[in-house]
Amino acid sequence: MDQVKIDSGLISGLVEGEGDEEVRIYRGIPYASPPVGDLRWKPPQPVAPWEGVRRCTEYSIQAAQYPDVNVPDEAQKIPCSEDCLYLNVNTPAKSASDKLPVMVWLHGGGLRYGSGNWSLYNNPALPRHGVVLVTVNSRLGEMGLVAHPLLSKESPNGASGNYMFLDMIAALKWIQKNIAAFGGDPDNVTIFGESGGGDKVVCMITSPLAKGLFHNAICESGGSRSNATPLKDMEEWGEKLFAKLGVDKESDPLAAARALSMEEIIGKSQAMNEELSGAYVFMGPWGITNDGWFMPDRPYNIIGNCNHNAVPMITCANLGELTGPGYVHAPEMIPGYVRLLTGAINGGKKGFAAIFDQVPSNFRDEGGVAAHAMEMHYVFGAVDEPEPWHILNFLYKTAGAKSDMPVITDAERRVSEAMMQMWTHFAKTGDPSIPGSIEWPAWEPASDRYLYIVDPPQIKSGFSKVAQDQEQGG
Repeated sequence: MDQVKIDSGLISGLVEGEGDEEVRIYRGIPYASPPVGDLRWKPPQPVAPWEGVRRCTEYSIQAAQYPDVNVPDEAQKIPCSEDCLYLNVNTPAKSASDKLPVMVWLHGGGLRYGSGNWSLYNNPALPRHGVVLVTVNSRLGEMGLVAHPLLSKESPNGASGNYMFLDMIAALKWIQKNIAAFGGDPDNVTIFGESGGGDKVVCMITSPLAKGLFHNAICESGGSRSNATPLKDMEEWGEKLFAKLGVDKESDPLAAARALSMEEIIGKSQAMNEELSGAYVFMGPWGITNDGWFMPDRPYNIIGNCNHNAVPMITCANLGELTGPGYVHAPEMIPGYVRLLTGAINGGKKGFAAIFDQVPSNFRDEGGVAAHAMEMHYVFGAVDEPEPWHILNFLYKTAGAKSDMPVITDAERRVSEAMMQMWTHFAKTGDPSIPGSIEWPAWEPASDRYLYIVDPPQIKSGFSKVAQDQEQGG
């Protein structure tokens, strides 16, 4: 498997570890053509085949994005590009016939920031639990979500916006065609994501275009409030952006906008955002569009009416997100998750609820809570890796921690191992319980049971009331 044949040609990769610890790593695999020039703000197009062997040993350049002012300066020095439709495959398979379950990570960042290339997401610990891990990059923010009447007019579907999500569908179709060559099972694909990645997961669950492309889903700290703006309203925002760019009076505004640099578009979009207020300052108006094609209604309605791609599901919220303090304080996440779990049940599938509350002891002693994003260190088996803790420390300090770095004990490692076992067993079977170790009952409205993730994990009742109880000091 050092060389793998995919539909566009031969690729080669890297090997990390030895024997049973061996993971083959393929970075920067193109799954669609670069969305540049005339392909800017268009659905993804097929990859051009190549001759010979393409070396897939280096990550692609991260998607074009406005710098995230929250994270350390060194994390902002990574180059960006519109040429970003690449994914990474991390496989422990010994041969193409292994048919291992596939886990597809859709990264967070509020639909505006981030990269599937981050070392945290590609840590080999998770695939060593017997899954093929795929991390996906797509267009973001202004380059992936702008709608405009002229864009809708040129579309055969009368739709615009949502290019980011069309990229993800293209990646999932690529997986269906190619993952067997990496020892993965295209008939057993789990999508999972955190924060904005949770919104991406919900969009895949609710879009008719994603039907049949995945078989299980995990939402971590996101997706419970996914909304969709009517196409007409999103087109109006696109018109405001084109006016800000000074192309609205051109004879061909689309051609003029496509001729601009990505830096000018992102910069002018940010300036427009800063003239607004509230959430727009963070991510602008660019979000999910109710375009009647990719997204035919609000996700909330689609799930409530059971017109969705129902699959077995895990929902996981971090306790500190519900109680505060912290950068993310969203007690309304629980009612949203109850709706998702109820939707799974109504679709004939099982749903599993979790609250994550494992906090490194020094953070806890300082008053820190289980903040937004904290569970990811554990899910990916990276609790001993300092770089992700450093990058995400701003989140933990807003949630009460005072130290720059956590004290990692065996308790952290045990919780991490348990989460990797449960997440990968769910990917294998649609049930996260570990026989003889962890019995995680499916969520039901009557019992309202959930897994409380600490050391050791516990089964509790009252999932639907967790945020309510915390708001009341319970």
